[in-house]
Amino acid sequence: MNVRYRPNPAFEEEIRAQPQHEKGMRTITKGVAKAVRNVAPERTGYYKRRVKADGTKVRARDVFWHLVEFGSIRNPPYGPLRRGVIAAGLRFVRRPKP
Repeated sequence: MNVRYRPNPAFEEEIRAQPQHEKGMRTITKGVAKAVRNVAPERTGYYKRRVKADGTKVRARDVFWHLVEFGSIRNPPYGPLRRGVIAAGLRFVRRPKP
């Protein structure tokens, strides 16, 4: 008997539709938000206080979050969001734009 594996293209949507997924993600995002605050440098105090877990997402509510994350001419890129995701034991993957 030869059985061939066929990936389910709707797998991610089916998982996200389950109530257990959101509950589990809320726990994970709290840990990621804490990791982001831990890896953010002390000089970004306001930024550190404005990183919050919001449901299944981690949000940086600082108006200048992009300068802390990606840097500018006078500031180095600290990357606390990217580094925090990795520090929490997850893999940072950029989603392609639709």
